[in-house]
Amino acid sequence: LFKWLPGRGYAFAKPLGLLLTSTILWIGASLGVLKNTTGGIVVALVATAGISLWFYLRDSTENAQALLDFVRERWRLVVTVEVLFGVAFVAWAVLRAYAPDKIMTSGGEKFMEIAFLNATLESVRFPPHDPWLSGFAISYYYFGYVMMALMTRLSGAASGVGFELYDALIFALTAAGAFGVVSDLVAGRARESAGEGQPRRHSHLGAGHLRAGLLGALFVAVLGNL
Repeated sequence: LFKWLPGRGYAFAKPLGLLLTSTILWIGASLGVLKNTTGGIVVALVATAGISLWFYLRDSTENAQALLDFVRERWRLVVTVEVLFGVAFVAWAVLRAYAPDKIMTSGGEKFMEIAFLNATLESVRFPPHDPWLSGFAISYYYFGYVMMALMTRLSGAASGVGFELYDALIFALTAAGAFGVVSDLVAGRARESAGEGQPRRHSHLGAGHLRAGLLGALFVAVLGNL
């Protein structure tokens, strides 16, 4: 999908994977084809992998070695994204561990969100059960809780722990995504300024572009909150 970007969309792989897997589970459980269980999640994961493989192999001649070549040529990008994601995830998880009282100072909204998470975990079909009115479906936009419940169930964590870890996951995905957007924009702009005639898919991501991406992650994920 992003083969023309300098970073080939690597920084967006995690959020897109979560989004696509959750969408397949949501549609399947809404239509009664899948169940909102570990088995249903596994089926959604396999479907996501199959769709991704189909996109990759559409032109087998061109893409036969594309993935390995990408890792060899852009290993600095891969390492930077993974380290950034890991550091951001751990840092936010530690912050939440030392600030659990944030739930108490949010006007009670966090209790509602945990109730929706539990309702989604307990519902085999979608829409989830209403945690306040027995026998009725939830009357609220709930897809974010489907993604949260998917990760909570896969991790095997208790719902309260999964709630906090998903908070850290959103922070880490935001940082990595902002990095990808900014580094690609800077690299693409540098190519245009240089007047190169080569195809965009071969644009080089240098150390300066990676530093710009890290600065973008800092501004969006950290300074934006402040």
